[in-house]
Amino acid sequence: MRISIINPFYDDVPKTVLEVTGRYRHVEALAPALARRGHEVVVVQAFHEDRIERRDGVEFHYARVPQRSVARLRGGVLGIDLLMRGNVRRLVDAVADVRPDVVHMNGVTLLQPLAALAEWCAESDRPLTSTFHGGGKPLRIPWLAALERRVLKRCHGVFFTTRAHAQAWTSTGLLQPDQVIPCMEVSSTFTPADRSAARARTGIHGDPVFAWNARLAKIKDPFTALKGFDLIRRRWPGARLYMIYWIADWEAAVRRTIAELGLQDVVEMRGLIPPAAVEDFLNSADFFIQTSRYEVASFAVLEAMSCGVIPVLSDIPPFRAMIGDGSCGILFPVGDFKSLAERTLQTDIRMLPELSRKVRAHFERALSYDSIGAIYESAFLAAA
Repeated sequence: MRISIINPFYDDVPKTVLEVTGRYRHVEALAPALARRGHEVVVVQAFHEDRIERRDGVEFHYARVPQRSVARLRGGVLGIDLLMRGNVRRLVDAVADVRPDVVHMNGVTLLQPLAALAEWCAESDRPLTSTFHGGGKPLRIPWLAALERRVLKRCHGVFFTTRAHAQAWTSTGLLQPDQVIPCMEVSSTFTPADRSAARARTGIHGDPVFAWNARLAKIKDPFTALKGFDLIRRRWPGARLYMIYWIADWEAAVRRTIAELGLQDVVEMRGLIPPAAVEDFLNSADFFIQTSRYEVASFAVLEAMSCGVIPVLSDIPPFRAMIGDGSCGILFPVGDFKSLAERTLQTDIRMLPELSRKVRAHFERALSYDSIGAIYESAFLAAA
């Protein structure tokens, strides 16, 4: 099968090379996973120049399209941007040149490129699928209701992390339940490493070690993590928490909380570290705390699990799905720091190596790019 994956968005920053980070690294890992299953995979990526590259068994076609924000791709305030038609056309032409059997576009809320691709797929009798990727909710603009409904009807399937994430579409009839494909929207290529060796490289120590990798922002709720850890370290005095983060809206408030709780000697805020150092950071940890109030998916949790780190997570749909309803991790009610601590302290820390292997095995079986690739393959074969 010849599969084309389209990414219609690119940041304004990478002017000379498309940085394989954030939104791009998912495509860079998913496409080879499909290629390993015996398919021809061509990625069509919007970019500032035309270029073709080949790596990991995948062809990457960069199509020269002016950089546009997500808001513009969604249509702006009015829901439709007539100036976008020519830009989107270049993407469609690039897809047509590829001659795919099936077409998949990242970003079901990016109505303008999705509409153009849906039209081309309908005319050329090719199936179309898309993914949510956290781009907001349906437009619900009255004068675009018919277009949105028609475009989504042409999608043979749309991938969401869980069915709960699709509710805004299914409850309004924009998508039918059988169009929703539950599937992790991202994953990780990290692998486990010897904990002692990783700690020697990172300078991390503790018994046990807890890790945090998330923004210091309201939606991530770092205060629940700190209060929960404060209770944990009273029972496990050797415990240490290390925090890395790339957006620090609440850094001053977090530092105040650390001081108020007397955690200065057991919590270390490392801030932003190089992407290449994150794998060693996670491989230095025993537990990974994520106290988010909402997530679409979470690179951070999946990266930790791919390293065999035991997840301690707020009980929200994507996290519940990631750890198999709590079969290989710890879930606690959102904002409940006492439950976070109580449930973590039930862990027999003598069993950490065995629990780590269990997390990694679950990741390989249910969350890895190879497992995601199998779900995509099944959806593509059903649609073809």
